[in-house]
Amino acid sequence: MISVNLTLYSPRSTRNTRIERLWVEVGTQFARRWRAFFTRLGRLHNLDRKNPGHLWLLHRLFLHELNDDCHEFQEEWNLHPISGRMTNDQSPADIRFLGQTTEGIYREDPLDGIHPDVINRYYGVAGARRRRPRNQTGAGIASDDEGESDADGPSVEEELENQIGADLAQNIRHEPVPVAQHRSPFKDPDLESDFLELLEGLLEQPDALPEDYGVLEDEWEEEDYPEIEIIKPGRRGKELVIALPRPDWFPRAARWVQALDLLTRFLDEIEGTESASGNEDGSQDLGSDDSE
Repeated sequence: MISVNLTLYSPRSTRNTRIERLWVEVGTQFARRWRAFFTRLGRLHNLDRKNPGHLWLLHRLFLHELNDDCHEFQEEWNLHPISGRMTNDQSPADIRFLGQTTEGIYREDPLDGIHPDVINRYYGVAGARRRRPRNQTGAGIASDDEGESDADGPSVEEELENQIGADLAQNIRHEPVPVAQHRSPFKDPDLESDFLELLEGLLEQPDALPEDYGVLEDEWEEEDYPEIEIIKPGRRGKELVIALPRPDWFPRAARWVQALDLLTRFLDEIEGTESASGNEDGSQDLGSDDSE
């Protein structure tokens, strides 16, 4: 079955057509719409993708909705029939149910969520492979007779991690993609809590929209708010036109600009307060020097 975490399942792309189809479905069913929406926020509504504070705010506003879409897709995918001799048009949910019925269910299985191919290859394997003399299987030979282990060498867990990493290295065909940083712009947790409390109250007023953020009617590029966005999903320059129906996506854009405007004003006020406090301290110091 599809799992939200697919980290451990990394076979060669050219030999894994099912996973390629899955990623296409992920894109067409929900991921491309979110990408188009974030592209629009950057194009029209002052999102700076290089600003860690802006990305933190995106997480606060939309991560739960994006995860909801992902889980909804997961449930639908696990109910779709799979063609082939081995599956007979059964869905992943059907196959799992039949497997649990015939084989039983493991309770609190520590390997739950790990792909069977990974389990078959690595589970129960400790240390590097050993080469034995011809006709010797290792049965009846104590481990102490096989030479002393290097106490300074890597642990069993480290050896296994290194082995898995080496096996999967052949599947990596490009340099790592840099991941944008996101972090809270607040150094003080209390200030962050104050901001989130103010934001919660503000979002209850959907018509309280700020100026100069592209959401007011007289700020639109055309007569109506746009319902399509163009993205480039690959490196070949191909463009895709993504529909973003106004009833679904304009309220999200409005939430974004409300939150961004509040964050900007909140941080400006903090900066002004800190500057004023610093000036007062400096004035007091100068006054004490004069009095002396």
